[in-house]
Amino acid sequence: MTAIPLEQFDAVLGSTSTEISSVALGGRILSTSDEWFAPASSLLKVGPAPSLKGQFGPKGALFDGWETRRHNPTYDWVILRLGPQAGGQLVGFDVDTANFNGNEAPEISIHALALTPQEESETGNALAENDARWECVVPVSPCGPSQRHLFTVAQGKGDKVYTHIKLHMIPDGGIARFRVYGVIPPPPVGQGEGEVVSTDNAAMNVLDLAHCLNGARVVFTDDQHFGAGSNIILPGRGKDMGDGWETRRSRGKGHFNWSIVKLGESGFLSYAEVDTAHFLGNFPESTEILGTVHTSPSIPSTSDVQWTTLLSRTKLGPGRRHFFPLLENTTPFTHVMVKMHPDGGIKRFRVHGRRASPILAANLPLASLPAVSVPQDIQDPLPSATSDPFAPVSALSSTPTTTMGIVVHGTFLAASPLTSEAFAPYGAVIDGPSSRNPMEKAFKVVNQGTAKKYLNLAEIVNDYPTDAGARTNIHVYRCDPATTMPFEVKLLERHRFTTQAFIPMVPVGGKQEGFLVVVALNSKDDRPDLNTIGVFEATSEQAIQYHPGVWHHPMIALGKAPTDFACIVNESPLHPGLDCDEVEV
Repeated sequence: MTAIPLEQFDAVLGSTSTEISSVALGGRILSTSDEWFAPASSLLKVGPAPSLKGQFGPKGALFDGWETRRHNPTYDWVILRLGPQAGGQLVGFDVDTANFNGNEAPEISIHALALTPQEESETGNALAENDARWECVVPVSPCGPSQRHLFTVAQGKGDKVYTHIKLHMIPDGGIARFRVYGVIPPPPVGQGEGEVVSTDNAAMNVLDLAHCLNGARVVFTDDQHFGAGSNIILPGRGKDMGDGWETRRSRGKGHFNWSIVKLGESGFLSYAEVDTAHFLGNFPESTEILGTVHTSPSIPSTSDVQWTTLLSRTKLGPGRRHFFPLLENTTPFTHVMVKMHPDGGIKRFRVHGRRASPILAANLPLASLPAVSVPQDIQDPLPSATSDPFAPVSALSSTPTTTMGIVVHGTFLAASPLTSEAFAPYGAVIDGPSSRNPMEKAFKVVNQGTAKKYLNLAEIVNDYPTDAGARTNIHVYRCDPATTMPFEVKLLERHRFTTQAFIPMVPVGGKQEGFLVVVALNSKDDRPDLNTIGVFEATSEQAIQYHPGVWHHPMIALGKAPTDFACIVNESPLHPGLDCDEVEV
């Protein structure tokens, strides 16, 4: 283990790894020894911790982070699950004590272990703090007040794949943010994120080779003044401009900005997607895409490496998913560069193609491979409240092309299809292969070969205080269908300490037609952040589970008859006041 000066972050961690603890990838807190003053879940918040100086709650001064009681004779701990399903190879850590001064963690240590899917299914949230399999990856190290502390992984531990991390805070105190950086191994053939599987030959499978969960990472960005370049390969389409890549305004003639993506695997590339969601007045005028072969661990430069133009300079539009066929290539590229002329913002960047290794191993002629169809552009601006903060509310309302959605404060929000990627910030989608999600998920054959068990789709989380005596219950809600569309939303609720799953049962009268899901993240004032509202239309084949603390509307059934939902939730019979918060919006 080596402590890293903050100015070396980009060189040691930023360009070599991915934040594999990020909630955007599915990272989540499983358990903790204590969170009396501030919840451990705040450790994984995406943004930096703001100062709450001068603000007080029932238990004292407020801090955005994890803070425990005083006078612990040993240490406090928190266990988290890394985001990638198969885990990742560790590179380093960022322990940030921002705003904790006089109550910061004096020392920390970090531990890791790896569980197989079967072991994880059996263990769940009950992974023991004293499990003998924990390995020390950062020994006891000092921390100072209100500052970031960077560490590399201990020698000999960087080649192993881990799924779980345990952070020790010695002996007690507060930590604002905790980031785990690592490398995501490429998934096995057939198990890639969004992989389109060929029934004829697995070598013909198509997947997004630039997706972070498929092993890709952004290794260089020339300007990330308003938004990090690494955001462009995250899952989903995000919630606002803050989780995209945005540069300064340029003034020089011929200016452009660029990011370089190291693909998860070398591949024969078919088409790219450039998404400008939420960038409505600051999207790039045009884009350009290039590829290269670079086997060195160094970052390929713009001058010393031969770059091939895969897409010549092409105009872009606002709030749109642009799909571009790439120049036919006989070379399996390892890196792709995306340029934006002259500046602006890109939300997501995808590069779809076929893995090179199985094609080369099978000696398949490239000309024999079936063509990959390129989707049509999708105009979906996803306007946010920040896209025009000076517009009156009436100006935000427009005549919708569909009534499937909700109305909040007079503003219509259309429902979008419920997918795992889009719903990830709010919770988990529980389904198997379906019309909405045709890709095969990880499974094992059980029940004497008569069934497929789809693994680890949603984890039941119980973050209640230990003295709350919380236990898991199953309820049934019979929900009447919505009488009108769009549906007017007047309230939201949340369960701060527990996940909550809703699973449609046998439809009453056989006329169940799905349901609407309305969700929002928490704001700094501990109320729903209406800028983060998500509206999703689920089919009868799907179920959902909310993350702890996510605001949501009660179930909105569709169709002509009531729908029964099984609800799985943790509850405290000793302190029922902890169970649910409800607010008007």
